[in-house]
Order: sequence, then structure tokens, then C-alpha cells
Amino acid sequence: MLVFTVLLWAATAVKVFQLLRAPDDPMLRTVAGGLAAAALAFTAGRAPVEAGLNRITLGLPSLLQNIGMNLAFLTLLAFFVYSSHGRDSAAREMRWHRAVVLVVLVLLCLVWMTAPAAVRAAPRDAAGDGVVHGALFQLCSVAALLYSLIAAVPHAARRARRVQQRHLRIGLRIVAVGLGAAVVANLLSASSTVSGLLLGAGNEVVPWLRLVYLGAIVVAIPGLAIGLSLPILVSMTAAVPLWRRHWQEYRALRPLWKRVHRAFPKVALRRPIGAVRPWSIHARRYRRACEIRDGLLMLAPYYPVHSGAASSTIDTHAAIVEEALRARAEALEDGSEAIGGPITTPIPQGENTKTLDDDIRWLVELSQAIYRPGATPAVQS
Repeated sequence: MLVFTVLLWAATAVKVFQLLRAPDDPMLRTVAGGLAAAALAFTAGRAPVEAGLNRITLGLPSLLQNIGMNLAFLTLLAFFVYSSHGRDSAAREMRWHRAVVLVVLVLLCLVWMTAPAAVRAAPRDAAGDGVVHGALFQLCSVAALLYSLIAAVPHAARRARRVQQRHLRIGLRIVAVGLGAAVVANLLSASSTVSGLLLGAGNEVVPWLRLVYLGAIVVAIPGLAIGLSLPILVSMTAAVPLWRRHWQEYRALRPLWKRVHRAFPKVALRRPIGAVRPWSIHARRYRRACEIRDGLLMLAPYYPVHSGAASSTIDTHAAIVEEALRARAEALEDGSEAIGGPITTPIPQGENTKTLDDDIRWLVELSQAIYRPGATPAVQS
């Protein structure tokens, strides 16, 4: 559970950072809020934190756990509402859902505040005069959970029918099953609480209800966890080959990129805050390719005159760029600059570079041709 709690906080931190870059994204808000609420609920139940919270106010961990889980399921409902409806209609629907859950949670807090200290610390184990307060506390919490779950089931089922991606459709179906099992589990939890209140905790019906409740929970929790994580895991697995290729291209561009930077120190692109993720290999690869392409453009006055027929091979392009870089280095050493005037020498570029990926692959070939063992061929004039 400790590892799971740490992972929840790590995921929350990632989503909050993403939310700072896209504060108007309702889907991202719901995911970040749900992760934060679940992380709060699980953290409040950890032994050191629980003891510290009890020293502040006895029973505070129990209150935070119930509120946190209710908010987590409310954000799960919001996720499915926003994914099933347009933004305006989803916002109107969620205002109603939030109002209902908020009213129930206010009642939960009132019951907790008026309960005896022993009941606040462990509402499920309340006995004697505190049985009623303990039962009301549990019923309020279960009622809010049931509302969010029952409202989420049709949205999840509708979304599962509409989605095209197979892995996402399977994940949503598993989530729908998990939500249904969670509804059953919470109905059984409420039934056992009411039975214990009316028939007494020692009645034989109560243990049976709790046993069936545990069976439903065994289906609900893994169903929700697997269903929500399956699309993410499939997407991450599918992204591994792309990530590997982009990393290899990023590394292969480094020699030429370093030479371009030495030739033109100001070629580095300004990095606007929030515009690109500095740790993303995709963004770094794109940035490096753009800087190389800018450098090749700035080398235009230094390219040797060559015939167009010879410029079709990558080795000839490499020789042209190498000669231009050498001329630029000599100009930097003696302080001279290229004389202005019309530039007639074509800038090296690939023949079939219709997309950015095509151009980056050609730049990788150029970098490897320049820095592979052996000298580049002479330029044909």
C-alpha cells in the first residue's frame, strides 16, 4: 500500500504540472483532482500520518479517508461525463452532480462532528450509544459513493460503445464491470450497516452480507484498476519503438549539431516556458533538427559551387557541408565574414523529404556521412 500511495502522489504531481500548462482542459482537471483525492485518502490511512492526524483531532483520518474516496469517485464520474458529452452540456450536468455529492458530504461532516470521540475514530466499530452515529456516518459516505457510481455506469457503457480503439473499448468495458461491482458492493455495505442497526451486530445476517460485500469488492477494485490502466499501458507499450527510434535519431544528430553550434553560437532556439517539455525526447529531437536546419541555411554563403547532378548523393552533400563548416571556422578565426550578394549555391537537402520525419531522417544520414570513418569525397565543381 505504501508503494501504491507513493505512485498516486507521483501521478498527481505529473498531472498537476500538466494542468499548469493547460489549465482550461476539463478532462485533465478531473484526472488530476481524482488522483489527488485518492492520494489524500490513502495517505490519511498510513500509520505515521494517521497518528499525527489523530493528535490534531481524534477521528480526522477516518473523515479525510471517506471524503477523499468520495471526491475520487466524483471525479471519475466527471471524467466519463466530459468524455460522453459536449463541454457545455457536461459542465451543466456536473454542476448538479457536485451539488448532490456536496450536500451528502456536508451531512457526513455534521454527523462526524456530533458523534462521540470513540465513534469518530472508528465509525464502523461503533457500539453502545454511538451505534446510530456510526451507522449514519457510514450511510452518508456510502450514499455519496453510490450516487457517483450509479451516475457513472451509463456514461462508461455509452463511451465503451462509441470508442473505436480496441484496447480502449476493452478497458472501458472492464471499467463498466468494475463500476457495476462497486455499486453492488456499496449496496451490500449499506445493507449490512442497516441490518446491524436494526437487527443488532450479532445477527447472523450481518456477517453474510459483509462476506458477499468482500466478494464484490474483489471484483470492483481490480476491475477499476485494470480497466483504467489498460489503455495507458497499451499506449505506453506501443510508444516504445517510436521513443527508441527518436532517441537513436537524437543521438545520431549530435555530431553535426555540435559543429553547427560552434559555427553559429546564436543558432540555439529560445525555449518558451511551457511550450515544450524539456525532458521529452520527441521535443528534444525536433529542437535539435530545427537548429541544424537553421545552421545549414546560415551556411549558405560558405557552400562551394557544385553541380546539381552531383548533389543527389548523401556523401556529396556531406562533403559540401564539411567544406562550408571549414570555411566558416576559418572566417571565425580571422574575424572575416562572408561578403553579401546573391547566393546561387543550393542549400543541401533531401530529395524526398515531404514531412518533418523525412527531413530528420535525412539529417541523420548527413550527420553519419560526415562523421563516419574515412574522408568524404571531394566536391565536384
